[in-house]
Amino acid sequence: MSLKVLWRNAKTAAAARGLPVPPDVELRFAGPGEVAASDRDWAEVIVTGSAPPGLLTGPALRHIVVPFAGLSPELREAALARPGVSVHNSHYNAVMVAHHALALMFACTHDVVVADGALRRGDWGKDEATAPVSLFLPGKVALLLGFGHIAKALVAPLRALGMEVRAWRRRQEAEEGVFTYGPSDLLEALAAADVVLISLPATPETVGRVGPAELAALKPSAVLVNVGRGAVVDEEALYRALAERRLKAAGIDVWYDYPPKGDGLVRTFPSKFPFQELDNVVMSPHRADAVPDWQRASALDTLETLAGLARGEPRNLVDLAAGY
Repeated sequence: MSLKVLWRNAKTAAAARGLPVPPDVELRFAGPGEVAASDRDWAEVIVTGSAPPGLLTGPALRHIVVPFAGLSPELREAALARPGVSVHNSHYNAVMVAHHALALMFACTHDVVVADGALRRGDWGKDEATAPVSLFLPGKVALLLGFGHIAKALVAPLRALGMEVRAWRRRQEAEEGVFTYGPSDLLEALAAADVVLISLPATPETVGRVGPAELAALKPSAVLVNVGRGAVVDEEALYRALAERRLKAAGIDVWYDYPPKGDGLVRTFPSKFPFQELDNVVMSPHRADAVPDWQRASALDTLETLAGLARGEPRNLVDLAAGY
């Protein structure tokens, strides 16, 4: 018996149509509008990143596959309303996001933006009192907040730079030789860090987890990079810490305010606070996986998950209670 799959995610559907369908998988595609009741009731698996009313009510539904990392609150609530239905997501972009985190880190630790702006004004930074000074990374402590696929992809390059890699996670477990802090040790972990790289998802446990006290624990020479979710870091506390030079710099790819959905041309600043006026912030418009053919990479990974489900070997299972 073939596993009946309805692919509803429009961003990846075109790429998936050109790829081989795994054995024992029967695949149908649905447009972004309302799904026909016959397709909904037929599907055992739905590939989707959203949960419009009625989509997840089919009697045959057993699995939901999200073709990217993370889970929207609406989809999580809809999945929780269907006990026995498993949710799986994709980490196809983990290495892409890890590379972007490194780019932001280098830009911050080496004052790339500040020096670039100065030289565009003809200032070579010869005044030692005001010239940008790079943070020499060998021997410094890199703290990974969260230890999922993105963080694990960061371990090898950070070590290659000569950095000591540590991690803070909800379960204190040694993994890959990385010293791991437990949930109650966040302030201690932050105080020891020279670079903090955040890849945490936004869940009830993580929203606002890095607040005023946590930011105050960091060294004034520390750099913070966030490629997880903006809401993990308190918006005002981060702005104040940067504006008051209580942190060296921050590289941010995930924000607090976004343009209206579907209209990226609307002029929208990413926060109610003027981060754009600070020269110690490297701003990135949520583009860590903006690489050619990301849709194909997502589709390939999703098809691998579907093949596993057809064989009875689930992968990338989401813990709905935790939210990721």
